[in-house]
Amino acid sequence: MFGSVATSTHSIDQYTQFVGDAAIESLRAAAAPLRGARVLYLSSPAASGAVRRLLQSSVPLLADLGLHIQWQQVRIAAEYVEMDRALRRALSGYAGGWHEHRESEWREFNQGNAQMFDEDFDIVVVHHSASVGLHAALTQLHGHSPPGVWLWHSHRDYRNAVPNAWSFIRQHADDFDASVYDYKPFIRDDAPTPRTFVVAPGVDPLSPSARPVSDEVRETILAQRGLNVNQPVIGQIVLSMRDDDPERVLDTFALVRQHRPDVQLVITNLVTDEPALAEKLNALRQRAQQLGGVLVLSEMDRVGNVELSALREEATVLIHEGYPRGISVELLEEMWQSRPIVSARSSVAEALLIEGRTALLADSTEEQASAIERLLRNPRTAARIGQAAHRHVARRHLITHYLANYLKVFQQMLKRRQRTSRR
Repeated sequence: MFGSVATSTHSIDQYTQFVGDAAIESLRAAAAPLRGARVLYLSSPAASGAVRRLLQSSVPLLADLGLHIQWQQVRIAAEYVEMDRALRRALSGYAGGWHEHRESEWREFNQGNAQMFDEDFDIVVVHHSASVGLHAALTQLHGHSPPGVWLWHSHRDYRNAVPNAWSFIRQHADDFDASVYDYKPFIRDDAPTPRTFVVAPGVDPLSPSARPVSDEVRETILAQRGLNVNQPVIGQIVLSMRDDDPERVLDTFALVRQHRPDVQLVITNLVTDEPALAEKLNALRQRAQQLGGVLVLSEMDRVGNVELSALREEATVLIHEGYPRGISVELLEEMWQSRPIVSARSSVAEALLIEGRTALLADSTEEQASAIERLLRNPRTAARIGQAAHRHVARRHLITHYLANYLKVFQQMLKRRQRTSRR
């Protein structure tokens, strides 16, 4: 096989403090029929931070509940890196990068990984869109379908996918027994597989990026980054500059500063894994320097999870100009930390946020600046929105909810497989 990814050793009992004894007992009861089931989570080395966080948290907890679960990563040789990136971009709606040559590379990539797939599992969950061809490659290699239930977990919004890329992936995803989506709106009308499920992401309240940070540690971090703890902070925590215009937040900030010259802006967690994105980052830094009062941190600045949590906690208001086109554990973590949020409308925002209750939704820079100024003027309103966001996550979007929903999917699909095999 490909080799297991190392994870921590969490116990499900540690989460009693967040959800209570009854919820933990319910999880144990749901997992009891699945004890000993051989489960494989298969992802990409280039998986988003959000996907990695979910797997890092859920895999050890499923193991603690009695499942024999492994998390492995497919091998992406250097010659297939561009293919993987081109497919990811095409499925996210960026035209021009997916063509017949890439399709040939995709087949070779899956055939190579099929050669290394030498174990049987009761359940295989593929968290990587380029690997939906693995099922067909194994079938071709061995002359029969691979054993077990196969699930494709699509973590992105593919409703605007480039048609030829979607058509190509869809026909191979149809080999799977079911597909899983983070949010219901992400399910296309022509979704593949006989069955679809929705398993929303969940916050791990014990993860370093979601845990509270002590005042001493937070003040040290802020001082090192040059932030003034006595002045308000606007924060934008994003994972990519690919899916939005990163300089729009500077336009909003400039408008706010006309009325609140004391405000500061932090933009962090920027991923620059392509040359074009590095160019955007340089342009962003130059303009930020001209404006003043702006701290820009990218992946090259090595912002760790504890620092990320500290920056969020210090933010008076968090703003989202746009999201990566898919899963957003980061947004849920902000809500869990009771932060008031101003967000542009997007498929992710509309799936997770409640206008006026858990966030303020605003699209134009003028609307966003007005919403931010409103929250700066009214700390009680900001606190009320932040607290409502925390309660919303506590009720629906903790890692325990994610586990409960996945256990239901596993049970349903295994029961169906057993009924089919008896016919």
